[in-house]
Amino acid sequence: MQPQEKIIKTYNATAENYAATRIDELSKKHFDRLILKEFARLNENTGTCADLGCGPGQTTKFLFDAGLRDIIGMDISPVMVKVARRIFPLIKFETADLLALPYRENYFGSAVAFYAIVHFDYHQVDLAFKEVNRVLKKGAHFLFSFHVGEETMHFDKANEIDVDIDLHFLQTDRILKLLDDNKFRIIDTLERLPYPDVEWATKRAYVWAEKVDDAV
Repeated sequence: MQPQEKIIKTYNATAENYAATRIDELSKKHFDRLILKEFARLNENTGTCADLGCGPGQTTKFLFDAGLRDIIGMDISPVMVKVARRIFPLIKFETADLLALPYRENYFGSAVAFYAIVHFDYHQVDLAFKEVNRVLKKGAHFLFSFHVGEETMHFDKANEIDVDIDLHFLQTDRILKLLDDNKFRIIDTLERLPYPDVEWATKRAYVWAEKVDDAV
């Protein structure tokens, strides 16, 4: 299990560089734009949307522009949140831990978490799904993505910046089982190959789920 402190330290150190290199990445990922636009269309009137693990806010801003005006971007790194607030001053951003969200039960009408679980092992993913379930209303949609595989990669450099962090590849069938365990219904699951010269060369999975009941 990777301590949350490692994630905070890594993204505090890399926040400015991350924003400079990733802020327009969705312009090069047509599938991501398609699914996010549809998510925004279906959820613009369901209540506040949580963008979990929002980084510098690129996905939050895309959803905001697509019609999800009631949205909060959240990241565990306070420096990343500061960067997001500076770049997108009209959008609300908060520092929040995905494993202990500072919101009451049944608060959000929808949630997105693009690559927010990639630093978690399966036990932490289970805890994250329990927490997302807790803060979502019954019937709320949850859309997230991750890298597909079985290995764990350790990084001690990120664009020449010293870091100390693990990235976990995850198996789609195990993720779907954890969702089911935490009272989510699977709406869609899709795996795709990476876009050449745009992103890291890994297979990616996208899962769209619905909260059907409170997790135990």
